[in-house]
Formats: sequence, C-alpha cells, structure tokens
Amino acid sequence: MGSKDSKKAAAKAKAAATGTPRTPVGGPVWKVLSVGTTLLATKVATDAAQKGWKLATGRNVPVKGDYERERTRDVVLFTALSSMAVAAARVAAERGAATYYRRSTGHLPKALEDEQVKPSDKKAAKKLTKARHKAEKAMQKAIDKATGSR
Repeated sequence: MGSKDSKKAAAKAKAAATGTPRTPVGGPVWKVLSVGTTLLATKVATDAAQKGWKLATGRNVPVKGDYERERTRDVVLFTALSSMAVAAARVAAERGAATYYRRSTGHLPKALEDEQVKPSDKKAAKKLTKARHKAEKAMQKAIDKATGSR
C-alpha cells in the first residue's frame, strides 16, 4: 500500500514538473481565437470612431482624396483618432484572448511565450538581452516623444 502511494506521489510530482501538457490543436485554436478577436475589435473600433466623429462634429466621416469638400486637417485628425482607437482595441482584444486561452489551458500560447535560453548558450543569451534592451529603449523614446519630455 505504501508503495502505491509513493508511486502516485511520484507521478504527481512528474506531472507538476512537466507543466500543463500541450496539445497539437492548441496552435490552430490560438490562431483562430487571435484572428477572430482582432477582426471583431477592429470592426467595433472603426464603427465607434465613425459614429463618434459624426456625433462630435455633426459631419460625415472625411474621405481621403475628396479634396473639394473635406478639409485636410479633418482627414488627418479623423485618421489619427481612428487609427489609435483601432490599435488600442486590437491590443486589448489580443490580451483578452491570451488571458482567456491561459485560463482555459493553463499556459500561454506557444507564440506568446518568452524564448527560453539555456545559460550555456551565452551568445544567444547576449543577443536576447541586447534585443530586449533595444526594445525598451525604443519604447521609452516613443513615450518621451509622445509626452513631450526628454
């Protein structure tokens, strides 16, 4: 009886060490979930931007290329605002989809997991560290530029 309990404990420890098992279906499921939520978020954000423009200005959405009836500043302003709304909606949708996927499966999709580098592979670790630093620096530069601080 004691041997049976120790075997069960060993099996549980082995399952915990290996983590949540991945299924071959996970990749396609994540792709469908990601693309579907992104498309839906894009559609909702575009519709909201168009209705918001109409409500705020009382005019129809400006159309690129209609030089006779639309002012350039209106076209630029609408394009900027709608682009920001779409980008924010897409990010929120993908993050929500990733959270849902993680809650459903117990792990992030393989496409979103951080790349794990073995300590023995110093060249790859150095390259990954350099890329992360460069991305952080670019992000901080963009934030500084957007907020007007240096």
